[in-house]
Amino acid sequence: MTYLVTGARGQVGRAVIDALLAAGKPVRAASSQPEDTRVPTAVPVIGLDPADPASAAAAFDGVDRAFLYASGRGIDTLVAAAKTAGVQHITLLSSVAAETPGNPIGDVHLAVERPLRESGLPLTILRPGAFAGNARMWLSGTDDVVRLPFPDVQQNSIHEADIADAAVTTLTEPGHEGKIYPLTGPESLSLRRMVDILAEATGRPLRMEQIDYEQAAQFLFRPVLDMWAAAGDAPVPVGPTSESVTGKPARTFTQWAADHAAEFRTGSA
Repeated sequence: MTYLVTGARGQVGRAVIDALLAAGKPVRAASSQPEDTRVPTAVPVIGLDPADPASAAAAFDGVDRAFLYASGRGIDTLVAAAKTAGVQHITLLSSVAAETPGNPIGDVHLAVERPLRESGLPLTILRPGAFAGNARMWLSGTDDVVRLPFPDVQQNSIHEADIADAAVTTLTEPGHEGKIYPLTGPESLSLRRMVDILAEATGRPLRMEQIDYEQAAQFLFRPVLDMWAAAGDAPVPVGPTSESVTGKPARTFTQWAADHAAEFRTGSA
């Protein structure tokens, strides 16, 4: 049984690959930039142009189960290729924003969810909220100043390894067909507190500097900034976490910071 993982260059795709390998599963990685995709040597990498039927057919050839990154480009072609290949199950990485149609982030993900749900292919949808890995966007090189517009806004950030564990569970165990799983991290933390946690994990003297909306829009997605502006500083709801799928306690942001501390120490995040 072969497992296909698309979006292999992304933080979640790579975590899914690692988790499948740890479970002893044969994995094929698909990427639009295969020459720049770094995966373990046991994993073959295939180029994938989702809009090209021949490329999609080659990616799915011999595949039994697949983890898909939510990209609207070529989704109908991917669905056709998966059907032809006789794929037994697909797990889609979507977003919790898809729960509220009408916002830019949610609509992008719904545009991928809908054709998959209508295809008749066995499907599980994961809808995580904010990724803990988004913290990488806050730091620039060796600069110890984190510049954000709403330092006290709170998030329930999720570790990419928890998303990966949920994905592998849905792909390898029965009972998840037709399910949609919203996922959060296990705690609500302010961005300011998250920066403090990163400082503690890395030993860097990180400090927060508040900037205005337009300055932040130079490196952050405006719909995200709009959500932050509307949220205020109240705690955000927590749960369900990945434990609802895997049965294992979800990882905290402190754990994420410890797992990735070396990246921030060297300025390579």
